Amino acid sequence: MHGAKQSLMPVAEALEHLLDSARPFRAVRDIPLCDCQGQYLAEPVTSRVDVPAFDNAAVDGVALRYADLDEPGLTRPMPLRVAAGDAPATLAPGQVARIFTGAPVPAGADTVLMQEDCEIGQTRVRLPGKASVTAGQNIRPAGQDAQCDAVVMQRGERLTPQAVGLIASVGIASVKVNAPQVLILTSGDEIQAPEEIPLPGKIFDSNGPQLTQLLQQSGFVNIQREHLPDDPAIIRNTLIRVLTDSAQRPDVIISTGGVSVGEEDHLRAVLADHGELDFWRLAIKPGKPFTYGRIDDIPFFGLPGNPSAVLVCYLMLVLPALRRCCGADVVLPEPMTLPVDFSINKPAKRQEYLRVRCVTESGHLTLQKHPNQSSGMLSSAVWADGLAVVPVGSTVSPGDTLSFFSFSGLLAG
Repeated sequence: MHGAKQSLMPVAEALEHLLDSARPFRAVRDIPLCDCQGQYLAEPVTSRVDVPAFDNAAVDGVALRYADLDEPGLTRPMPLRVAAGDAPATLAPGQVARIFTGAPVPAGADTVLMQEDCEIGQTRVRLPGKASVTAGQNIRPAGQDAQCDAVVMQRGERLTPQAVGLIASVGIASVKVNAPQVLILTSGDEIQAPEEIPLPGKIFDSNGPQLTQLLQQSGFVNIQREHLPDDPAIIRNTLIRVLTDSAQRPDVIISTGGVSVGEEDHLRAVLADHGELDFWRLAIKPGKPFTYGRIDDIPFFGLPGNPSAVLVCYLMLVLPALRRCCGADVVLPEPMTLPVDFSINKPAKRQEYLRVRCVTESGHLTLQKHPNQSSGMLSSAVWADGLAVVPVGSTVSPGDTLSFFSFSGLLAG
């Protein structure tokens, strides 16, 4: 590398800087549980009740007092029948109760036997021996899942379907979520909308739709898009409009293209007039030019223009930063370590994120590489299951292992 050139910033260093710079989002909304799936909690959730609210049976069978068991074949009277939804009852010493899954365990009972382990008659039950039973078995104790006034989910946790179910079970009908408004800026005279008639020298906008879907699938649903031509005056007027209109003013700005050092990359110059930008040359492939800063105190991420570079930089850099702004501690999933069936003979100068597919070969998971890793194509990303990471300076031979991030895992958080 020529001595005058700026050295490339490692991906880990760039991510650390982004996470250190993250500030909590101010935009918060209180929304019903039915509308919150996939978003991030803006404050902890505290249980209103014990869950379960009472000791209940985990199986269909009989409830009894463990001390009443003896040798196999003992029979006991069964005067009670308790189903889910019944009021709590009381069991006298020496008696058993017919009980069903979810039903409250009668006072006086401390153990539930599966019906398969007993001989259940109309009014009496033949019981197994005490030696084959564990005291307290098959009972779900009150408060086992959640205790009243305990925090069941923390700020920054994502509202998965399971999380929504848990929150509903503790008596909470609505939650406060981070609700940042994200502005996507695409730029360039060569860009046209997909619904338009193809024109000579033009390309259809794929970055805007792709980023919109990436944001929505990773929990950010308030999105607006603006396309900017290569005209500094129009860029400046558009930026002033969105920054000064309270209804349009974003909480995050993400741009694609227009922030490099080319003569026609006017967006970067106009943005720099309204805030502070750092232009980074990252040791990442696909991608390399990356801009980060604040525009009128709004966090700004400037991504490359190539669609696969947009995909990789969003997943590995922008999304973790957005999650940290929401209060999440874990911003990237743990990668799997899997063997590959391909070779890379030339040492990587940048940390490369290969589009790979996870397949089963001889009973083991193996990574296959798409033959075309061009940053300008997305068909390889559609074919792929995720990204395999080749560290700087590394070569790869069949059987070597690489870290693998699945697309589903990256978007799930």
